[in-house]
Amino acid sequence: MTNIRFLRLRKFSYVVSAVLLILSLLGIFVKGFNLGLDFTGGYLYEVKFEKQEEISDLRKELHKVGLKSVFIQETKEGTYIIKIRIDEDIKKLEEALKELGKYELVRKEKISGVVSEELKRKAVYAILTALGGILIYLGFRFQPIWGLGAILALAHDVIVVLGAYSWTYREVNLEVVSAILIVAGYSVADTVVIFDRIRENLRKRKGFSLEEIMDLSVNQTLSRTIMTSLTTFITALTLFVLGGQALSNIMFAFVVGIIVGTFSSVFVASAFVLDIYKLLGRAEVKPA
Repeated sequence: MTNIRFLRLRKFSYVVSAVLLILSLLGIFVKGFNLGLDFTGGYLYEVKFEKQEEISDLRKELHKVGLKSVFIQETKEGTYIIKIRIDEDIKKLEEALKELGKYELVRKEKISGVVSEELKRKAVYAILTALGGILIYLGFRFQPIWGLGAILALAHDVIVVLGAYSWTYREVNLEVVSAILIVAGYSVADTVVIFDRIRENLRKRKGFSLEEIMDLSVNQTLSRTIMTSLTTFITALTLFVLGGQALSNIMFAFVVGIIVGTFSSVFVASAFVLDIYKLLGRAEVKPA
């Protein structure tokens, strides 16, 4: 077992977290997001070519004419569903389709901005509901202060992932929102494992300070944290590199989230709890 004094590094970890949060918030509020069709509204084309085309060729042709935000899906009937944002030029889309060969327009629809605004609200409600539910769960499972520490670490992870999407200008759609919620759950699960060990050690080891107990507990769970994070990260990175445009965009949330979530579970969550207790001036700490 390692014997690293993680809590002594908490000031350094706070500086790293502060830098990440400031950069992320600047990206979110100054640069903004590259919102996908789900949130902006747009057009849907379903087409069928006389000669079967590869999705990669179709995507390449659309990018060639300057269409950047494009979603393409092949159906079991042999047709292609193409979605573009409301601010894209549909004439360019139609020109690109003609270049690929003769095709039949099966349907053409406009996705209204009203629906998109509703999806935006639902996405925000989904994130807030998830965070609220996690806070309530942690408040019941541990002391409320421990729940607060975990939710602060969780908010830290979500903001940094959103900031990464803002700075890289990757498309944010409903699939990405779902991925961020999954990453949030992953991060909390890792934090709960460490908190459980801290609670167990508080009951077993008398005469130790809270900081010593926390350091011991993080070291005891460190091998589990590293192995779990590393195997998940390798899988996510493989899909990010080899999964194609749509899957790569979703897996970006996992790649960034696993790194940030592991950092916050080990360095930030316990540090928050310790400093909250110190601010409250509690010399004695009961088991969570």
